[in-house]
Amino acid sequence: MARKNLSQKTALKTTVRLTMVAAAAAAAGLVMLLIVIFNLSNDEEGRAQSSMTFKQAITTQDTTRILRGSINQQIIGVMIETTGKGTPLKVNSITFSAKGTSIPVENNVENARLWYTGNDPEFSLQQTVGTTVLKVTDQSFLFSGNMVLLPGRNYFWLTMDVKPEAATGPGMIDAACHEIRIGAIAYQPTISDPMGKRFTQANIPFYSMGSMSLAKVGSWNSKRDGSGVAPRQMSESRNSYFIQAGHRMISSTGSNIQTLVVEKGGELRITSPLRLNAMYVACGGVLQMDTTINDYYSFVEFYMDNASMYIHNSEGVIPGKQCYFAPGSGQVFFKYGPNTFRNDIAFGNLSIDAAEAATLDFGGKIENIKGDFEIRRTGAGDAGIVFSGNNTLNIGGSFQLTGGKFSGAQYGTLQCNVTDDFILKGADFTDSQHAKMNGNLKLNVTGDVIFLSGSFNSSMHPESEIILSGSGTSRWIQKPTCEVVLGNVNLSEKRKLVIKGEQFGTIAAGRTFNVNRGGELMCEQVIIQGKGTFIWMINHCWVLVIPMEFIQRAIWEISKRLTGNFTPVQPTIIIPPVSRSKRVCLQLILRKTPSIV
Repeated sequence: MARKNLSQKTALKTTVRLTMVAAAAAAAGLVMLLIVIFNLSNDEEGRAQSSMTFKQAITTQDTTRILRGSINQQIIGVMIETTGKGTPLKVNSITFSAKGTSIPVENNVENARLWYTGNDPEFSLQQTVGTTVLKVTDQSFLFSGNMVLLPGRNYFWLTMDVKPEAATGPGMIDAACHEIRIGAIAYQPTISDPMGKRFTQANIPFYSMGSMSLAKVGSWNSKRDGSGVAPRQMSESRNSYFIQAGHRMISSTGSNIQTLVVEKGGELRITSPLRLNAMYVACGGVLQMDTTINDYYSFVEFYMDNASMYIHNSEGVIPGKQCYFAPGSGQVFFKYGPNTFRNDIAFGNLSIDAAEAATLDFGGKIENIKGDFEIRRTGAGDAGIVFSGNNTLNIGGSFQLTGGKFSGAQYGTLQCNVTDDFILKGADFTDSQHAKMNGNLKLNVTGDVIFLSGSFNSSMHPESEIILSGSGTSRWIQKPTCEVVLGNVNLSEKRKLVIKGEQFGTIAAGRTFNVNRGGELMCEQVIIQGKGTFIWMINHCWVLVIPMEFIQRAIWEISKRLTGNFTPVQPTIIIPPVSRSKRVCLQLILRKTPSIV
């Protein structure tokens, strides 16, 4: 089905023909139909998809220090890039070696595995390729399997388990990728053996023996199967403790230990202050903080891998003098206090889910979220979440509101940059709690804008705006169940906005919907309406201005060639579908007032 396309691309060599047809005349005025027709020279054309081909393969190296006795440790990554979107390619096998690992190799590592994360460049334990190589030696080994590649960049990750008795001082863990076989063709990475390696720490590992108390020596053993010995003292400086899969441990008496790791499938619940030099939550591990602490240095270092989870269930601060949260890690806050957050932490996926909390002022306390930002519940506070003063919030993923309140800025400006989608589903969102707060919001979205339910109002402050930026195509999806009042909307150059669904928000009085030169607006069957102004920057010389009076009057001005005061017969701007002749029409029915000559 053809879609109507309001385009700003100068490359389209747009021609403008202005036709004015008198439809009727009366003593009170003249009813006129004003039609501006834009003939587009490069209409949408279906094109055959090009075949998928191999472009390149690049290896990456993890160089962080590694604990002896740890499992699923990333050694190197392999990025395979394809071009085209035709019949997908399949990887038949990838060949590696443990080149660079301390010898004998079999004394240091075991259980090599290959993982695949699709187009996601962040390592996590999502999908394995082939079978585990149980014994790793100085000989090459391969992983076989018909792994279908996605268009663009595909990411593979080689991991190994480090033996408890691995060499130290120094002990090295490393690997190289030698061959990638796709069909009958063998490819080599640009660099098969990337620079760097991982050095082992001189820790003494102990493993959890069940869902027990963390502080008791009998809860730990030097062998994963329990065939070793228990630690003599929990606080010995070289000891490191690993909570194994299926074990749910509790720290209820307070302890002071060196290093603790929550492995995939393991859980730790802290109900009494626990002091650690290093806290690691591995992919698939869960850490829950149920006790209130007021000194964030209870953990000197706090590490979270992708797909790990931290649950904050107190009004105290976030532990960790230094926090290193991977973009795919998760931090959920069921409770929080005025001092819980601080702006030197870059969060992974941040979720606010507080049933009883007061208004949360994020002003000066949060700046960077590497993944998604989700608001579920914001307690009993009138404003929910606000940002006082001048702030910038960078969201590397999507901004999703499924409940609670977001009251934007107060007494300052909030610049909110959303890399992916903005999704409203059941929450109340405003740019500022009320006009007296003198706060304006700049909501910059490079992905889709989706309104499913709840209420959205970005018109409280005259300078608040939604900026649809970047390049490429975004969708605007709005359901009738969501009430949307828009302030200023700015569609940037090189950005195409496709209005899908059933509605588009009402443009508030005194606010502007601006389509910049080089931007594209595709309305399909949606009517744009309101009491604001529609500005279409056609090129450097031509500007189309439609005050939607919707506001008691309408002015259509094209580079000063048409002037006068007009009153619309109906308060609606309609951009109809592209006709079979592939023209784009923008029409507005106006009534010329008697005062115009």
